[in-house]
Amino acid sequence: MNDSFIFLFFRRMRTPLVVLISAYAIATAGFTLMPGVDDQGNPWRLSVFEAFYVVSYTGSTIGFGEVPYPFSPAQRLWTMVSIYLTVFAWLFSIGTIISLLEDPAFRTALRRARFRRAIRGLSQPFYLVCGYGDTGRMLVRALTAQRHPVVVLDTSQEKIDGLSVARYAADVAPFCMDARLPDNLIQSGLRSRWCLGVFAVTGDDRTNLKIAISAKLLNQSCIVQARADRPSVAENMRSFDTNHVVDTVAEYVERLRLAFVKPAMFALYQWMASGPDARIPDVGELPRGHWILCGYSRLGRAMNAMLEEIGLTVTVIEQPGRSSDLPDGAIEGPATQAETLQAAGIESAQGIVATTADDVDNLSILVTARDLNPDLFAAILENGRSSHELFRAAEPDLVGQPSTVIAGAMLARSRSPLARPFFTRLLAEDDAVGDALLQRLKGHQSDRPPTLLTVRISERRAPALARWLEHGGRITIGELLRHPARAEESLPLEALLLRRDDKDSLLPSADTALELGDRLLLAGRDGCSRWLESTLQNDTTLTRLVTGQAVQQGWVWRWLSNRRRAAS
Repeated sequence: MNDSFIFLFFRRMRTPLVVLISAYAIATAGFTLMPGVDDQGNPWRLSVFEAFYVVSYTGSTIGFGEVPYPFSPAQRLWTMVSIYLTVFAWLFSIGTIISLLEDPAFRTALRRARFRRAIRGLSQPFYLVCGYGDTGRMLVRALTAQRHPVVVLDTSQEKIDGLSVARYAADVAPFCMDARLPDNLIQSGLRSRWCLGVFAVTGDDRTNLKIAISAKLLNQSCIVQARADRPSVAENMRSFDTNHVVDTVAEYVERLRLAFVKPAMFALYQWMASGPDARIPDVGELPRGHWILCGYSRLGRAMNAMLEEIGLTVTVIEQPGRSSDLPDGAIEGPATQAETLQAAGIESAQGIVATTADDVDNLSILVTARDLNPDLFAAILENGRSSHELFRAAEPDLVGQPSTVIAGAMLARSRSPLARPFFTRLLAEDDAVGDALLQRLKGHQSDRPPTLLTVRISERRAPALARWLEHGGRITIGELLRHPARAEESLPLEALLLRRDDKDSLLPSADTALELGDRLLLAGRDGCSRWLESTLQNDTTLTRLVTGQAVQQGWVWRWLSNRRRAAS
């Protein structure tokens, strides 16, 4: 696989090697022809081996001396010729090697060879992340924290160089490569049996579309998740069976709608589907009445439609000439100026949403609006993570981060295939259901979001539990989630979804009996999987949890137990 690297090396070094070999051959031949005198005064000449030995230490400027006998004037003359001949040949060769190392084509081939070795060295499940912006960086950090190796592709050499020196909990293989080319995806391990999934999270919709299509065509068993900023691109991705498409605008608008109509459900969803650094938002009930919307791009249009749908009065502010389809009552002017905000009625407004594409403008809108109306509820869009500290200092009531929205939604679904149907069914429930689940999960957790895990009851995934059920045993979800070392305690886990015969049951009760073939989605404290694994894999642990009696292992213990029962 390193043919291009080796071929390029020998093609560039062909002339220097010819010059070097010719210089050594001429010098060696000359020494065999130069007459000398041995220690007895007899005529003598160097053999080929002796001549090559002298040329070797002479050409490298080591200079051991005249061996095996003192040289004659002719031999000393030829020694000087050989020194200059071989030294200049070496200088020419070394100069060519240095220029070769500086050649961009050779360095690219060298990096490709190193990258291919890294891909071949992956012998465990890994993910392929295409695009190393804010979203890609968050994905890499979260995936490696779960001990999953990651292959990263990006067209920016600066980002790849920075990633090469970063420290992560698992192996990361970065390379500057255009992920739109199918050959590059194949070289990155797309067809490997260890490739778990592909994340297409570049900043360009067409690039993400090409990656998603190529990935599904080249590896149909691979889970593909892609980002899309336009509805047409999202629909095109879905037509190629892309497993999960995150429409940034739709996802952000849906979260804000939840904040208005189901605040507890919004807090739960924002906590579980916003990445490993998410915290439970403390927004409470959002005020109704008059709201001001700054920015009328695609996000602004969708936001305006949502706000009006839930019964709010909305005044839109947009820069002059930016949009030709502004709604009635819209204000044209810079939203960063107090005069424009006052014309929109900022003093009597209950809330403001800043959704421009410029983070500085959004911060300026927030500060100016708060000066005019300190009680205003402020929701603001943070386009890039580079200004995150400024947004924290400004203390908005609600911050929308596209990178967090995209990465969080993808990570939640990558942890379990049941995550998507769970969230779909959960968000359709009343807010009281979300509040109850939020309180239970908060009782198990610290500030970190809960970990999702899936239990599949089969002979391969849960052999002890499968054997128990095959022999007519009965076990409920509550019994399964008991602590294997302390049966009177329950594991800090909650059952979120039970799939049986392609039918899903949301938040199944603890007394629900399990059956072979069931799939169970759980959420709770990180690290509980090892305790649950003991119950699923170990017959003794499972029997003790269900019956409350210890099972003796080995024939000695069974013989003693049988004698004890016979005596009684």
